[in-house]
Amino acid sequence: MKVMIVESPNKVEKLSQILGDGWTVAASYGHIRDLPKEGEKGEAVAGISLDTFEPKYVLVERAEQHTIPKLRKLVAQADEGVWLATDPDREGEAISWHLKEVLRIADSRYTRVTFNAISASTVLGALEKPRKIDFKLVKAQEGRRVTDRLIGYPGSALLREKTGNRSISAGRVQSPAVRLLAERERQIQVFKPTNHFGAEVEFDGWKAKWDTKLFLTGDSEYILDAELAALAASCRDFTVEASETKPSRKAPPAPFRTVTLMQGASVALKFNPKKTAELSQKLFEAGHITYHRTDSQNFTPEVLAEIRAYASERGWALPEKPRTWKEKDSAQEGHEAIRPTHLEVASAGDTADEQALYKLIRIRAVVSQLADAEYNVTTVRLLCAQGGKSFAFGARGQQCVKPGFEAVLATDVTDGDAAEKTAEEGESGAVPPLPVGSQILALDGRVSMLKTSAPKRYKAASLLAKLEALGIGRPSTYPTIMTTMFERGYATEEKELLYCTPLGTTLVVALIRNKVGFIEYDYTCELENELDAIASGRAEYLDVMRRVNERVEADIARARADESTNTAPRFNCPECSKPLRQIKGPNGLFWGCSGFDEGCRYAVPDENGKPGEKPPAYACPECTKPLRRIGGERGYFWGCTGYADGCKVAFPDDNGKPGKRAPTPPVSAFKCGACGNGLINRKKPGKYNFWTCSNRDCDKTYDDRAGKPVEKKAKASTH
Repeated sequence: MKVMIVESPNKVEKLSQILGDGWTVAASYGHIRDLPKEGEKGEAVAGISLDTFEPKYVLVERAEQHTIPKLRKLVAQADEGVWLATDPDREGEAISWHLKEVLRIADSRYTRVTFNAISASTVLGALEKPRKIDFKLVKAQEGRRVTDRLIGYPGSALLREKTGNRSISAGRVQSPAVRLLAERERQIQVFKPTNHFGAEVEFDGWKAKWDTKLFLTGDSEYILDAELAALAASCRDFTVEASETKPSRKAPPAPFRTVTLMQGASVALKFNPKKTAELSQKLFEAGHITYHRTDSQNFTPEVLAEIRAYASERGWALPEKPRTWKEKDSAQEGHEAIRPTHLEVASAGDTADEQALYKLIRIRAVVSQLADAEYNVTTVRLLCAQGGKSFAFGARGQQCVKPGFEAVLATDVTDGDAAEKTAEEGESGAVPPLPVGSQILALDGRVSMLKTSAPKRYKAASLLAKLEALGIGRPSTYPTIMTTMFERGYATEEKELLYCTPLGTTLVVALIRNKVGFIEYDYTCELENELDAIASGRAEYLDVMRRVNERVEADIARARADESTNTAPRFNCPECSKPLRQIKGPNGLFWGCSGFDEGCRYAVPDENGKPGEKPPAYACPECTKPLRRIGGERGYFWGCTGYADGCKVAFPDDNGKPGKRAPTPPVSAFKCGACGNGLINRKKPGKYNFWTCSNRDCDKTYDDRAGKPVEKKAKASTH
């Protein structure tokens, strides 16, 4: 038997059909190991050795209990070998390595295969190109995880010290993303709109706009004189100063890569990046599209030939040669652009949303290889003397000569920015070629009331596009960036627009004020490139990690030494005068004395980030020991601190103080079979009845049957 292990269970059925008899396909359900959430005692960065920078992995709970035992049995039965076929990126490479290590698969027994699409030709072709795990890719993935912690743990600790806010945290990619929002928020807040004027005149089927530059003086950018604009709008008798008609070409848009798919789906389908990522994952796992986490915007020669043949059969215009696009320097995944696995399939997906996204991907893949749209573009410049002044007007119009790709994609509904820009600039209509020096009469004119606009707020997709332009983040991280900002309270979204919260502003201001390197765009971009270099073998893992750690430690030490950047108020203990510190306990935030190790037990609740009042002491009415407020799954209650000594007194919580105890149910005539004392019928409202012994030292309990106590049934043995 041959065993193939993939990440997602959604791939299992289709791959089993492709591979046929003799194969068993199983899923790892993603990662089976991860870094621990909590570090060991004295560990500066959880799960990371600062000597070797080697991660200390722990098993994921779900995998430990379910996945790994199942996979171990299959691996033991795999007498013809194990194929590790996790996703074709760094994350997938790392998962294959974890599987090999945890399942103890010998080098001679495993084969690593990757496929960019779940189709018979691609999968069977991949089996003919077996290889071993690429440890450079594994180290590149580890480098990102380790770097996130080398930056996140000490960076977050610094932020909490400087701001006094225990809920704030830093991140390698997250913090620069929040900075973009904070800077845009500031630009919008300080923006002051300017009301200004323009003018346009109308002709038969076209119009011309007033060129205001001739009237701008000094540093002025706008016309503020309403009378001057009215004079311009009254122009009627024009002389043609210049007229020119030139050919123009418009190329089709490139195929989708991860970030442009997220942008396109956001504009055309109103899907946020997380939803687009989830839908494209399902389409990939079902075998409908190629791998969706990619930086590339090119296809293989075989695919280009297939698309050109498909277009030719339908009579669509094609360029002389297949189209290719220059790749970004940071493109590192080595995959082709996103496309349908079967071009002839017009609709695919189990839901309406999946089908809509598939259609978007398919049409973009085909259109990207069609011919340019060709136009004749006519521009004219008109002059008019009016009221002793000379006014110039301009017009631009275009006429389609050959539709090219626009015969299939009349309007690119995925390019919202281009659509808005065209609407703002506006075409002048069917501008005719005019003889230079000729006279032309305007039919009408009007003043344009204009107002400058504040910078536009980011949308989720445009923020990711900005991060990509800055070289920050990679395809597999984009949805996580957005999710993290929302979950941690740094950003909110209203009607698709992103707003930076006060907490987000606090984060950014504190990092900039303390001159921490990872908040700088250039530093984060350079670090991304270094992590990419590990994958290509141009850099060593240990060297990169050491440089990152040294930089972070230096930044943190310098910032801690500069007390002028502290914004957190200082509170001292009223009992020993040592500083109080805000602490996150199991029941939430509270303030405790920093002299705890010296014996000071002063502690008070947190009230809006400040030490609150010390709660009054309440004594147990039975043993006189202090009562304490305890938080449980069902809320708070008050219990006796003498519980370990046998005092079981408890009270409900009544707005922060012990409430009235419920009356003790009467002792019945039924006797306890263990000690002979009377039994008490305990009723759980809306749930069930049961019986307990009135003797507090007796732990005997009974089930209730028709109002009578009965012995509990012993559980059946599993042996």
